[in-house]
Amino acid sequence: MIPEPRHYRDEGDLQAMCSLLQAGRQANNGTYYVHVGDIQWWLFYPPFGVDLFEHLYVWDDPSTSGQLLAWVLLNHDGYNTCDVVVQPRLRGSLLAREMLDWAEQRLTGILRTLGQDKLRVMWIFEDDTLVDGALRERGFQPSDADVYLTRSLEEPVEISQIAQGWTVRACRGLEEVEARAAAQHGAFGSSASMGRYADRFQRFMQSGVYNPAWDIVSVAEDGKIGAFCIAWLDPLNQVGLFEPVGTHPDFQRQGLGKAVMLETLRRLRENGMRQAIVETAADNTPAIKLYESIGFRVANRLMTYQKNIAA
Repeated sequence: MIPEPRHYRDEGDLQAMCSLLQAGRQANNGTYYVHVGDIQWWLFYPPFGVDLFEHLYVWDDPSTSGQLLAWVLLNHDGYNTCDVVVQPRLRGSLLAREMLDWAEQRLTGILRTLGQDKLRVMWIFEDDTLVDGALRERGFQPSDADVYLTRSLEEPVEISQIAQGWTVRACRGLEEVEARAAAQHGAFGSSASMGRYADRFQRFMQSGVYNPAWDIVSVAEDGKIGAFCIAWLDPLNQVGLFEPVGTHPDFQRQGLGKAVMLETLRRLRENGMRQAIVETAADNTPAIKLYESIGFRVANRLMTYQKNIAA
């Protein structure tokens, strides 16, 4: 039996989690490892009323101080996911299966007490036959899908064109929190009050992971923000992630989303990134068309697997 994992403790654990993700991407062994920006965005900009740190666990590597064998995020607030991220050398191993056993059993118990009957595992490469087979053996079946798009940064990025009266630049952080939050509130059609939404975005801006230099926005002469994207850098793998990307509905079809993304691609290239990536729902046709218009291409599909856990 594997030992019990311990709860997430501090920033040192976050750094170790990110190092594991970077090692997984570097190994390129068929397993999909989320970008370091994904986990930082999820943890520090969670859904309202959700504390993802509450159910975040790690297994320390007994042979290497400060390194993890694996980490697991259990999310029982709507997504109902048990996702285990292991060192690439453990792919397909008995230890990795035992870790997934632990996560599945722990989250199943929580979900049943809450009256939930579905358990999910997120973002498995569609062509990852090893993990697909292991999940099907456990009773999981594919459900939803995202698309994983990539773009090379080896060649210069085209100059972005911006509508008259607009400027593309980095966000000014807390100075612009209201305008920045309003843009995202509208773009994602949030049902939360604007005040509550702005408070959440302010907390994110005050976190250690937010860097205004990589929050690129299009700004009108009156200070309103029309489109935005945040880029996250993985210097080891030289990959930049876009998360999130959006345009307020009042300012759509003006090329603002394309302009902020092109400017961000240019900055990523100048900062040593060789590839950019972005993910979106497989049925999000407008977003896919936007990404393809600036050189992204669908590289794979990211599957979510689901199983019924009704008692």
